[in-house]
Amino acid sequence: MDISKRLQAVAGLVTRRSMADIGTDHGYVPLYLYEQRKIDKALACDLNKGPLEKAKENIAAMGAGNAIETRLGSGLLPVHTGEVESAVIAGMGGMLICRILKESEDVAKSLKEWILSPQHDLDAVRQTVWDFGFAIDEEIMVKEDGKYYHIFRCVPGEEKEKTPASLFYGGRLLEKQDPILWEELTREEAQYEKVAEGLRQSGTPKAAERLAEIEEKLAVIKEAKAWYK
Repeated sequence: MDISKRLQAVAGLVTRRSMADIGTDHGYVPLYLYEQRKIDKALACDLNKGPLEKAKENIAAMGAGNAIETRLGSGLLPVHTGEVESAVIAGMGGMLICRILKESEDVAKSLKEWILSPQHDLDAVRQTVWDFGFAIDEEIMVKEDGKYYHIFRCVPGEEKEKTPASLFYGGRLLEKQDPILWEELTREEAQYEKVAEGLRQSGTPKAAERLAEIEEKLAVIKEAKAWYK
């Protein structure tokens, strides 16, 4: 089946034979994995009935009903401890991903891996991963339709490097000197420099406070760029 480059990248990080897709929408990720013979069992979960009905239709059309089950519910709440080994939580805000993990902590910690792809607040998600006693063992970036997507696989264990640069930009990406991340860093640096210049000219106490925040962000970008040779 034909799915987006982003969803292919998400599916590509799944290593377990059983998985739950949280916010499954039309069921594309589990269907793709089933078609590729990468999974034996999947739970396609969604909060909304409409997308879940569409997922059911797609599952039936592929003849995958023996392997993929749909469940209505919020986050990981429809999943029981020990049912699956992997969970995909992608295509939603970072703070929502954090909430999903925290409200189903027992289920989350019982999993062998999480595949996460937050749309923003990546630092909050990475911090939550670390706080849960998980580590990011692989991270990739995809650029599609002019947008940048971070996708990371988390496994039980201790993160080997907890620095501001790895928190905001991803230690595995920095280790690989990922070219798409470099592009994102360069773009962000230019944006922050432009804002900083305007704040320097303002000279108000409020501008000075904001400038200090921007300069902190620029320092983290500089730390991240130092990984590139």
